[in-house]
Amino acid sequence: MTPPALTIRPVRGADLLRIAEIEEASFADPWPVELVAVELAHPQAIVLAACRVGAPVAGYAAFRHVANEAELLRLAVDPAERRQGLGQALVEAGLERLRTVGEIEVCHLEVRVDNHSAIAVYGALGFAPTGRRRGYYRDGTDALIYTKTL
Repeated sequence: MTPPALTIRPVRGADLLRIAEIEEASFADPWPVELVAVELAHPQAIVLAACRVGAPVAGYAAFRHVANEAELLRLAVDPAERRQGLGQALVEAGLERLRTVGEIEVCHLEVRVDNHSAIAVYGALGFAPTGRRRGYYRDGTDALIYTKTL
């Protein structure tokens, strides 16, 4: 059976509690709902939700841009919705919106060295490794820095 169609849209205030649930299910160090709310209100932020018809938010992505650069700050998908292309669709939609903002030339992101599924998605989207942040995460795990030219 094919899942219902996917829609990518801006996050709304009413989505915040659902996004907090996805954060809790996705990360050892989840963002609190207040931090997601701050991102949502930031003038240089692009925060997108992935939704299926008649269902709650299944994932979200948060980007921020300044001058000619952007960063993917967060990407999270409900565990029950993973491996169905939602993360990739969210990043693609965010990159497309960044291209319409203006002079943005590149998008950066950090990813845990042990998050092989995310690394594969970012590679498929054209992000390339450009560096490493040693001990970046609270548990001491390194982060890989990836960059994509827009």
